Amino acid sequence: MGMSRPVTVTYLYSRACPSHDEGLDLLREAAATAGVDVRVEAIEVEDDAQAERLRFPGSPTYLVGGDDPFAPEGPAHAFRQDACRAYRTPDGRVGPLPAREDLEAALLAGAAA
Repeated sequence: MGMSRPVTVTYLYSRACPSHDEGLDLLREAAATAGVDVRVEAIEVEDDAQAERLRFPGSPTYLVGGDDPFAPEGPAHAFRQDACRAYRTPDGRVGPLPAREDLEAALLAGAAA
């Protein structure tokens, strides 16, 4: 396998939600474990207009190569700066961050795209 090109991950977060630093650490850990070279672009969502423009589903959101691998199914809601996101983990619980293995899988899929 040759060197894969870096995957751009856009990390959208709001300071209204407590997990944004952890979410960034989780991304770096997942990338290291998966062996994926990521270029992280962190964007702080500061107001509702920006949330609307970015179609921000809640903090934190990971866009892998521009796509949301955890896109919530169901109707779009109003996009708000202070929305905190919930992720379902493989054991069925809901938490503020995705499971690391889910994030690794999303990064690997992004690298293969």
